[in-house]
Amino acid sequence: VARVNGVPLTSKVLERELFAFRIRSQQMGREIKPGDEPTIGRELLKEIGGHELVVQKARSLGITITEENIESQIKSIEDQFPSHESFLTALAFQHMSFAALKNKIRRTLLEDELMRREIAPKVNVSDEETQKYYDENKSRFTKPVLYRLNHIHLATIKPSGEAEDEASQKKAKRLTKMINEEAKDKIKSILKKVKAGENFSELAKRFSEDDASREQGGFLGDLHPDSTIPEIGKEMLKLKEGETSGIIQSQYGYHILKLDEIIPSQLIPFAETKTAIMNLLLKKKTRDLFTKYVED
Repeated sequence: VARVNGVPLTSKVLERELFAFRIRSQQMGREIKPGDEPTIGRELLKEIGGHELVVQKARSLGITITEENIESQIKSIEDQFPSHESFLTALAFQHMSFAALKNKIRRTLLEDELMRREIAPKVNVSDEETQKYYDENKSRFTKPVLYRLNHIHLATIKPSGEAEDEASQKKAKRLTKMINEEAKDKIKSILKKVKAGENFSELAKRFSEDDASREQGGFLGDLHPDSTIPEIGKEMLKLKEGETSGIIQSQYGYHILKLDEIIPSQLIPFAETKTAIMNLLLKKKTRDLFTKYVED
């Protein structure tokens, strides 16, 4: 469909990139209309051409990528799949052969190395730029209100649904009901002890069935309401420091909460974020310069 310094850009490459673009758009909830495809195709062709120019430039500077480096990248990708077969299936779904993947990785690594040699040494970020970014984006560096929370948890169960005959299903339901009623009676008994003033931490160590927090006296951590299950997130907002909840039921069973402390929202000091901001700005400047480098 096009040539870059005599190197052909095939329709197969363009079709593969267009397919990948469609998948990404679907994942982001964006719909591509048939009438948009010619415009998208032209933009993708420009992008492919730009990548080819970068690869040609890298090679002209004597930049090479070893097979070991490429194999290492492929292994990192394949390790994300449960088996070699599922890895190959995913490639096939993306209309990509194993050879095409190797070629794409080689080109990406060539671009990265060219950027490191030609662009990165020219990029600088001043303290003033870093401070300015911090001042204009303080909401990004603000910790939300957190709740230091403990709980006592008793698990409930659901019928497995694996019993084949009706009699076995009924038996499983009866057993499930009995176990869950025992858990309910037990959590009520524990709540009475809590309300009577017994030590919450010691009660959690004795009775809680949450292995992750039991030995720490039921300590769940410093939580944001959105970082835990909805039932706990909703209840923690009602508690004052030092207060305990009633019985809360969730899909995991029964809970009793104790709120130790409400940790106010905090602005992270500039000194603690400076390095991260500087790296962010360096990456952005490097990418912008690299884009200009390719266009020129």
